[in-house]
Order: sequence, then structure tokens, then C-alpha cells
Amino acid sequence: MTISASCIACGGSPRSRARSGGLPRRRHHGVGARARAILALACGVAATLAPPALADDDIARAERLFAEHCATCHGVDRGGYVAPALNRDDTRLTAAQVGARILAGSATTLMPPHPTWDRTLSGRDRDRIAKLVTTQPKSSPSWTIDDIRGSLAVLVGDESKLPARPTYPIADLADLMTVMVRGRHAAGDAARVVFVDGRTHRTVGEVRTGWAPHLMDYHPRDPRWAYVRDDMGWVHKIDLFSLQTVRKVRAGLNGASLAVSRDGRFVAAGSYVPHTLVILDATTLEPLKLLPLRSMGPDGKPVESDAGMLLGTPFADLFVVALEQAGQVWIVDLAKPDFPVSVIADVGRHLHDGFLSPDGRHVVVASYDDDVVSIIDLAEKRLLRRIPAGCQPHLGSGAVVRSHGRMLGIATNIGTRACTPHEVTVFDMKSFEVVKRIPVIGPTESPAAHPDAPYIVVDIVGTGPDADKIQFIDKNTLEVVRTVTVPGSFAHSHFPEYTARGDFVYVSARSGGDRSLGRDSGRVAVYDARTLELVREIALEVPAGVFSHLRSRAVVVGLEPQPAKR
Repeated sequence: MTISASCIACGGSPRSRARSGGLPRRRHHGVGARARAILALACGVAATLAPPALADDDIARAERLFAEHCATCHGVDRGGYVAPALNRDDTRLTAAQVGARILAGSATTLMPPHPTWDRTLSGRDRDRIAKLVTTQPKSSPSWTIDDIRGSLAVLVGDESKLPARPTYPIADLADLMTVMVRGRHAAGDAARVVFVDGRTHRTVGEVRTGWAPHLMDYHPRDPRWAYVRDDMGWVHKIDLFSLQTVRKVRAGLNGASLAVSRDGRFVAAGSYVPHTLVILDATTLEPLKLLPLRSMGPDGKPVESDAGMLLGTPFADLFVVALEQAGQVWIVDLAKPDFPVSVIADVGRHLHDGFLSPDGRHVVVASYDDDVVSIIDLAEKRLLRRIPAGCQPHLGSGAVVRSHGRMLGIATNIGTRACTPHEVTVFDMKSFEVVKRIPVIGPTESPAAHPDAPYIVVDIVGTGPDADKIQFIDKNTLEVVRTVTVPGSFAHSHFPEYTARGDFVYVSARSGGDRSLGRDSGRVAVYDARTLELVREIALEVPAGVFSHLRSRAVVVGLEPQPAKR
């Protein structure tokens, strides 16, 4: 389920193609030796993207520099990704202003100042990038199924020799908590996945990914396997017993979405650059089918779409993907040859994230521009209804809770455009009627819940004065009962996640931009789920999404089965 190397760096959460006349949101770095091979591929791709007329050596070098320092957050095509678009049509700043922004960073985002780049970017190279951004159009790179196949790297040749059980101390693998750590520059050795024992809060290991990891999904049947998607489009197959990557493949050039089929046979990865969905063999990561995400948009014109919500469901052998700009949801049938697609049109304008009903039959998907969440019936393959859901709904991984005999869905609101009020929408998961709208103090992104914990947790996001806070909603009264300021976060506290037994809540807290220079670069804050007291802080450099291994047993966040008590 769900969250995202940049010269004009990136920030907290997945956005669907951020576009702005200003610049940033996150970060990058001159990468370490272990990431050079990946970097060479990225630079090679970007170097081929310049229009034929651009023969100037400075422009060619600028393309390579952009691939190395900027593409992870701003997109290989310079069309925006988790940070704004950087091209002559979208950028409103002058070349001098862009250069100044690269040098100074941005205090309200995770874009670092130039001095933190270990002197890897000269003043002349900074000017080359600024010229590229302000004078050249967005590019249109391709990444074919042959490119995907050619990128496959086998890091462990004989998986039968892997250990039969975890090689680190942990009482139950369900207790494993996984943190996506971007690092200050979203690339290099600092970009890694960190594993923590959710009962003791001890770090048990890490896996370096080379580029900023975005999200993780677990194998539903074999507890040893997990899959990580990073922001340069790579899918990493990770052995959770030995904590190492055994294979990886570049499924796209930028992309965050990832899902595993209910039987664990297939992995799907959706991309923003280019607009594709690839189905992979979950064992080998060999590509099986590439689907271009092209269709007719809500205005009746052809459109290529970013891959938004992507889910596997226990209801059937299906993948479900939202085409953001086309306003469509595609249902991919994995039980039939060639994986045929059923199209559900007119779902909404600018679709993004979503979650499943507890039985996996219904999909709840956010429609940004309509201020609704749409309900899709996978059995009947049709749009069931739309639920008004406040200002720009954003569902994260979603959450469902039991309250007074009802099953309730939780919808948060990202509110990145000028709309109010800020609220959490609660609706009945059977009738899909709105039960309550709960006022909160700012835009929210990722709700968290657990069947044995009394509270729904929401993160307050954005750049406002309350964006270093989380709020706790009582599941019975559906009222906010506590607001907590996360220490050291400097206005970025995101991605709450309960531990397997519901005893603790993990929250990623990170500082931003020039504040990160010589200061606290981030932590995971651990709260007691009942007293709401801070019990531990785990120092990490720009942590992002947090994923409990118990998700492998759950259809939706908030209804996870309990692991065995010990």
C-alpha cells in the first residue's frame, strides 16, 4: 500500500507531478561508489533526451548533471515528480534566481544548500543547470520492456543458499518496522531502508538502495520477501532474513507505485516517467508485460497519465491502477493470458491514491480536483458512487476502523491548493454514507490505525505553523483528543505507523532545507499508543515512509490481525 538525487531537492510525501513556477521540495548528493553504476545509467538516459538541435557541450553536460543531481525529485524528463517541474514552460524564475536557489537551498523544503554537496558541483556547473532549466523544454524519454529487461541485476545468484531464518535477533518477524530513509541528498550511501524491531526499538539492519527509497510492499505468502520502489524507478527484491537485496530492475525512470498480487506471483510497478505500468515476475523480476498508460481524458482528448494508486487485492487475481490525468481506473486480470484490462472511465479528475475495503472487493480512490473519493466495485467493474471528502482528499495507505459496530473508512485531505476547511472525513464502509467530518488543524496526509489501539492518528503536513504536529482521534467519539508536537521536526512530521501489536506509533520527523546544514537531520519518534508519551527517538537522516511487516497479513491499515502474544 502506500508513500518519494536532487539538485533542487525533494521533500516529504508522494505528490502527483508537482508543478510550480518556483522550485523545490527535496534533495540530493554526489553519490558514493556503490551508486556509480546506477548513476551511470541515469546519466546515459538523460544525455540522450536533449532535442537534436542542442549540440552545445554545455547543454549536454547540463543534462548529465541534471540526471545526477536533480532527476530523482524533479523527474528525468524535467516535468516534475515529487518536486516541481523544471523546464522553460513551467519555471518562472530567471537563470540567476535558479542558480541562487541551488546555492542557498530552501528552508521550507528538504532542498539542501549547495555547500552540503561535498564540492561536487562547481559554480559553472550550477549555471549550466540553471540555463537548462530556464531555456529548454520538458523532454520525452522512453523506457521500453527491453530496457527494463536489460537493467535487471542479479545480486544473489543462488537464493537457495540464503539463511532459513532471520540472522538478527527478533522475536517475531511481524514486529519488523521498515523505514524509508532518503538521506539528505536523496542518493548515495545515505539512501537506504532501515529495519527496526518494533518491540525493542533497536535497529537490526539496513539495505542501501542508491537512490531515495519511496515505499515497500511485502510478499503476502512468504514472509522472507519484500519489494522496495525507489524514486529513480528501481524495484529492489529484498530478503528480510539476511537483509540484503537479491535482485533489482529499473521498472521506469521515475515512479513510486508498487503492488504484489494476492498469490505472490507478480509485482506491478507504475511510473510517471514514462507513463507506463509493468508487470514483473515476483521471483525473477523479469518483465512480463508493459502497459502504456494512454487513454482519453475527462475532456475527451488523448492523454498520457501518471500511475497513481496501484493495488493488489485478495478479492481476485487483479491489479488495480489509477490513471491520474485520464480520470480512469484500470483493472488488470492476472488470471488470463496477456493480462487483459478492463477500463472504468469518468472516475474523477486527477486521481491519486487509494485503499481497499476489508474484503478487497471495493477500492476507494481520491479525486483531487473533485474533492471526492470514488468507490469502485471490482466484482461488477463499475463506479459505485462518489463521496464528498473535503478539500483535496489524500488517502495515503488509507485506514479502516471498527467503531460502535460499524466499519468506518478514514479520508484525509492534503489541501495543497487554496481550499478549506481542513478536516478528516469518516464514512461507513458498507453504505458509503458520510458519518462525520472531523475538524483538524491543518492539511493531513497519512492516517494510521490499529484494531487494538484507541486512536486514529493523522499527520499535519505542509508548511504552516502546525506542520510539526500529529493529532489523535478517539475511535469511539470521533473527536480529536490530543495534539502532539513532534520534537526536532521543523515542520515535517509524517507517515505515522502502528507497530504490530498496536503498542507504539512510529512517526517520521525531519528538518528541511538549510536547517539541515549542521543541525538535526531527522529521526523516527516513537510514542506509546495509549499514554501518547514519547518513549524513544531513533536518529535517521531524512526518514520518510514507515511500513510494518504486519501489513503482509492485512488487507487495509487499521484491521491488521494480531501476531502471537509472547
